[in-house]
Amino acid sequence: MSISYTYDESNFPGTFVSGSLESLLLAFEDEGVDGEHPANTGGFYTNGVDTTGTLQGDTYAMANNDGDFAFSATGDLSYNFGAHSLTGTLEGLTLGGGLNNDGTVADDFITFTFDDPIVSENSGRDNTVHDVIWGLMNGSVEGAEDSAGTTNDGGLLAVLEDAGIDSDVIGVSAASDADLALAA
Repeated sequence: MSISYTYDESNFPGTFVSGSLESLLLAFEDEGVDGEHPANTGGFYTNGVDTTGTLQGDTYAMANNDGDFAFSATGDLSYNFGAHSLTGTLEGLTLGGGLNNDGTVADDFITFTFDDPIVSENSGRDNTVHDVIWGLMNGSVEGAEDSAGTTNDGGLLAVLEDAGIDSDVIGVSAASDADLALAA
């Protein structure tokens, strides 16, 4: 899997000075992005509900903590009400503060592009797409437990680690080791 990312230091969490990508994401988890943000709380931004009672679209976004913690996920996503699970493919993820009316993050600080999309391994809750998004919905980059006892597989940080993105690469816009090897 190859993942690339870009960032805007002007929107980094207030107390973050320098350090690893992991410490930056954990600072975002703790503080979010300072400032005033749009009041939009999120949802699916394309397609809507189909005849089987499934929400689906190419963008799912959410903001909490008065908009300080917001994310926008893009791909081919669907939410099944019966299983309470998010499945599909995850192609991009932006973190920052506040949401615009179209589901994009207003004050983005980092955007991940999954060159090989993350694909749900199954239709239930125990899949990587659900783990990443459920964690972010609960304000965590490390995944989150749920009331049904679904295993937390580590959320966004686990996906980045599995892709080989070292935790000490912040300071330059980066790619995984595989991307660098292919470029050589």
